[in-house]
Amino acid sequence: MSKYLKDVINILYKQRPDYVSGQYIAEQLKISRTAVKKIIDQLKSEGCEIDSINHKGHCLNTLPEKWYSGIVKPMLQANNVFDHIKVLETTPSTQIEAKQKLVGNSDTFLILSDEQTKGKGRFNRPWSSSKGKGLWMSIVLRPQVPFNMLAKFNLFLALGIRDAIQQYSDHHVSVKWPNDIYIDGKKVCGFLTEMVANSDGIEAVICGIGINMNHLPEDFTGELQQKATSVKIHAQSEFNRYEFLNTLVNNIEYRYNQFLEEPFATIRDEYINASNIWGRELKFTENDKQFYGEAKDIDEDGFLIVIDKDHNQHRLISADIDW
Repeated sequence: MSKYLKDVINILYKQRPDYVSGQYIAEQLKISRTAVKKIIDQLKSEGCEIDSINHKGHCLNTLPEKWYSGIVKPMLQANNVFDHIKVLETTPSTQIEAKQKLVGNSDTFLILSDEQTKGKGRFNRPWSSSKGKGLWMSIVLRPQVPFNMLAKFNLFLALGIRDAIQQYSDHHVSVKWPNDIYIDGKKVCGFLTEMVANSDGIEAVICGIGINMNHLPEDFTGELQQKATSVKIHAQSEFNRYEFLNTLVNNIEYRYNQFLEEPFATIRDEYINASNIWGRELKFTENDKQFYGEAKDIDEDGFLIVIDKDHNQHRLISADIDW
């Protein structure tokens, strides 16, 4: 890939819907017009819809499906949460990338990849992260809060992700406590939150988010056909991953600020109404312990209240749920 590719598409993105001459691009980047043409041709070969007209220039018609840092960064520049944004074509895991980038800095940042080859969910379960199909990313935040606030962070974040997906879904989007998002009974998103801490408190929160975006029913194989879905399957109309990413980050920013400024009690009723775990028998796994019961409530501290089959009450801060 040309080292100027991200700069060329950045110029085209910022100027759209206007045409930009090859000469202007060449002068801005201090490269030849021949080099500009080669880069434009490469972008077209990668699926970018670019109109090129003699004596008029080039115009980026629609946002592409492939992630380009030259578009992602200016699109999210109004966001006040992240100091840095890193865009990758492929990576074993954005979560691993985020942990490596943590070393030696105190920044907040977002890492986005078009593909993960070794994506993982909770309990080290594999997460299929094929190229061009989803939104695979990790965010690193630096909340100055005590340890016991981390579980509540998940609850605020879940609503942010739910809200973003709901804007594009023609069907009801719900939250499966504590880390999954569902549409019509099928999983569309999972997120994994990890903490880096020292004796003084939380140093960083790393949250990996995987959202099935462009999958069609035939993209899911085996048992996933009954358990998984995508935003596209339920979308009201055609949409673009860049537009969705912008919506998602805006909702995350809103809920993160709410988490920092307000108690969980503020969103408790909203979270309860968004949840899909009520009124059914569930299997709970907490550490190595398993039991069956029914979720009854979420208290003001964010704990899930469960009554098991022997009528014992459990107060859970994190557990795996199956139905």
